[in-house]
Amino acid sequence: MTIKAPVKNYRLRKLSKTIKRIIFSEALQVYLLARNWDKNDLSPINSQNNKIVSHEGSLFSQNGEDGIIRKIFSEIGFSNKYLVEFGFGAHQCNSLRLILYENFKGLLMDGSIEQCRLFNLACKKRGIDGVKAINVFLNKENLESIIKQNNIPSEIDFLSIDVDGNDLWLWECLNCIKPRVVCIEYNAGIGPEKSWSSPYSDNFERFAAHPSGFFAGASISALESLGLKKGYRLVGCDSTGTNAFFLRGDLAQEKIPTVSARKAFKPHLNWLGRGISERQQLEIMQSFPYIEV
Repeated sequence: MTIKAPVKNYRLRKLSKTIKRIIFSEALQVYLLARNWDKNDLSPINSQNNKIVSHEGSLFSQNGEDGIIRKIFSEIGFSNKYLVEFGFGAHQCNSLRLILYENFKGLLMDGSIEQCRLFNLACKKRGIDGVKAINVFLNKENLESIIKQNNIPSEIDFLSIDVDGNDLWLWECLNCIKPRVVCIEYNAGIGPEKSWSSPYSDNFERFAAHPSGFFAGASISALESLGLKKGYRLVGCDSTGTNAFFLRGDLAQEKIPTVSARKAFKPHLNWLGRGISERQQLEIMQSFPYIEV
């Protein structure tokens, strides 16, 4: 029997966010956000262990990305401390620790005007300069022009991509910057073998494409292939099956080993926790119009 993709009630989540905006004034939200940014840093790094997933830890990242990113930079060092992230939240993103604890500068972009405004106001409240958030819905046509308009140098230390859909296509067309480290979300439900992505669309939205959220993004194998074409090697994934990490090919080959998509792959813990096995996840994915890449 074919399993159907489960559908969450995302309307209820939107309603709760609306109620929160009504109850909490913008000034209070900014105050609470800026206060939440004041945390003690992660525990010291174990320099003897080069398996990056072993260094997971979260201050502001959704999962253990903060610790993995810190471990990678402990091995390769910093260049100019510039970053670009698209698809982020003011309370939770992969760049925030770098901004607050490593004094990174750069550009964040997201389709939520509320998240961008809160981020910028919190930065102003804390006296953080050189970084800003822009509200924009990104596509192949506007991505590079926006980055260039904001005077981002051609070489940056860090790029994070999490747009729930066009991730592979946006990375593919992005040539105006050469990040040393790339963190990009992958769709673990497809598994480690198939090189699949959702088709490109200028206005792709994950839950409009299918209310389950299962039809979005690219497999780890597809991203591995694209990374190799662009001069990047896969070095691991976080343990929840959410993000893959790539290093530019000229960096730290002895200190941080390359791993294959099959070995790096981690299953999607959230979907497993909802009782959907890896086999069932792949069965669901096969019912959607993914394309081979």
